[in-house]
Amino acid sequence: MNNKQLTFFCSALLVSTASFAQPIQLTNGNTLEVELVYQTDKTLTFFDSILGEQTVDKANISNLQTINLESLKKLTEAELNDHKKVKLAEEKVIYAKDKASVAESELLAAKESVDKAAATNRADAEEKLILAGKNFTTATEEIKAAENELKVTKDVIVAEAQLLDAQSKVELAKAEVAQVGEKSMAEELGLFDADATVEVAEENVNIAEQQVVVAEDNLKLANGEKPNIGFMGTGWFRGWDSSFDLGMNGSSGPSENFNFRAGFAAGYEDDKDKWDFKSYYLTNSQDSESTTNKANASLLKDWFFKDTNWFASAAVIYDWDENKDWRHRVQLSVGPGYQFIKNDDWTLSGRMGGTGVFEFGGNEEVAGTDPVIYTDRDSTQNFEVMAGADLLWNISDGQVFTLSNYIYSRVTDDGKIRNVTNIAWQHDLDFFKGLAIKFNIHNEYDMTQVIEKNKNDLQYGVALGLGF
Repeated sequence: MNNKQLTFFCSALLVSTASFAQPIQLTNGNTLEVELVYQTDKTLTFFDSILGEQTVDKANISNLQTINLESLKKLTEAELNDHKKVKLAEEKVIYAKDKASVAESELLAAKESVDKAAATNRADAEEKLILAGKNFTTATEEIKAAENELKVTKDVIVAEAQLLDAQSKVELAKAEVAQVGEKSMAEELGLFDADATVEVAEENVNIAEQQVVVAEDNLKLANGEKPNIGFMGTGWFRGWDSSFDLGMNGSSGPSENFNFRAGFAAGYEDDKDKWDFKSYYLTNSQDSESTTNKANASLLKDWFFKDTNWFASAAVIYDWDENKDWRHRVQLSVGPGYQFIKNDDWTLSGRMGGTGVFEFGGNEEVAGTDPVIYTDRDSTQNFEVMAGADLLWNISDGQVFTLSNYIYSRVTDDGKIRNVTNIAWQHDLDFFKGLAIKFNIHNEYDMTQVIEKNKNDLQYGVALGLGF
């Protein structure tokens, strides 16, 4: 439904009031000469010169069989709700205009009073004039607000109709693709080229899905929201909740230090699955000597099942760190998860499973050497049992707090454990859309590290983030 169709729809309702003037006999004995407006499966709406617009159940009309309803507009439940929304918005416009008319009359009367007021009463008359002027200005603004609400209401109805139409086209296109698979026998008999048919059907799916994206953007625009057009308008990560964050600090004087942290995160979730990607690079230096130099990237994928809180989960994590026994570490995890809480304010989920850990690079001490001699460290492969939980708290519209903790117990290395904790708080800044201040804490306690000072790795920092 476009704007012309919506106008035609509303006009059709108005025309119907002039075309369906008929007597209605109610079961309580009353008879009304009314103008029919529209009907639903169970109700009939009419206009009475005294009662105004009324809606009654068809079961309460005794002469229903004699009323000509064939050419009367029949609304679905969705169309009826749309009609009520438009009517309510139109009534607000009428009310605002009536209020402005009264305010204008009071303003003119106050101005006339000032013109006629004697010197002794002029101050009081001018005060009333100022008040009347303020009331008129407020009433005029209310008209603009009501008219804008009416426009938004109509635009949303059109956009919702376009989205439903686009979604139905996607389903039809997917059904065509499924039907092609059932025609393989016909292809074997040489009746048609299945490959060409598959290409056409899949192209129809792509076109229909693009139309859904456009319709979703139009609906967001109609609601006054900003469509998600991806990173810097490129379309990358479109529909994802993505952000960059950057933090740095330093000093120069008796000692010099420099700290820098950059990160990128992107997440997507619907009823079927969830993607969560996080990455960061961190470097710290003291008097031109590097004290920290590391990078991390992780990708989590969850598969949701219908009618259950259980889900399947898999993750891959890559670490590079110059100060660990290893230089590179890759972790592959897979297992079940359970959604304990999920609502607008809180989300709590748990995961468990197995993790394969692959470490390579780095140096190790040669035993019994003085001074200490280092040699290349052999690559290692280990298996761990993993269990942990993730908590998300939407404190307010602009504040989010997250906490996660996972314990890894090695099966292949005398049961040594690792404990990884992440805490983050984000507060959106009002003066620039998408900009936020972020505070994060990361701590990993790793009993597998040979060097004692490397066993506990604590990081914390504040950064600015830009979401898109």
